[in-house]
Amino acid sequence: MRERKETINLVTANIVSFVILAVAAIACLVPYYLIWGTVSNGTSVFEAHPIKSLIFLLLLVVGIVVHELIHGAFWGMYAKSGFKSISFGVIWKMLTPYCHCSEPLKVKHYAIGALAPLVILGIIPAIAGVALHSFMTALFGVIFIASAAGDIMVAWRLRKEPAENTILDHPTEAGYLVYEPED
Repeated sequence: MRERKETINLVTANIVSFVILAVAAIACLVPYYLIWGTVSNGTSVFEAHPIKSLIFLLLLVVGIVVHELIHGAFWGMYAKSGFKSISFGVIWKMLTPYCHCSEPLKVKHYAIGALAPLVILGIIPAIAGVALHSFMTALFGVIFIASAAGDIMVAWRLRKEPAENTILDHPTEAGYLVYEPED
């Protein structure tokens, strides 16, 4: 087996997250506005409901932790050693929390675990917020779509990997190691 390293630059991922934030906001909040009209009666949503705003900010912090737990739950389901292979931490220099799986996974299983938080915390709440006339839920979804920028970048790279390759989450960098059969 040959090993190949694929990593993403966290500074680039943070820049990409702002682009994704803008696209997600337009894709979600424009339909929200078109369907429901304004989000408040002329005052800021956060000024109008200070208690709800504090709860929202708390939910964002909890969401960051849950984002990583979702990675761990999915990768742990596919790992031969289960959740014993999962660890968590923070890259303090970049203020970036992470989840790490210490054993190789099939390409599709690694991709599913990488994108699960995007779907669960981002796309579903964004759509639900628009459908249910809940601006805060839609906003939560938009923020967590943007917070999955690094995951989206990793999954974008994975799309080129043959199914027979296995992927090992990189132990110290944002990315992965590819194990491909020798010719």
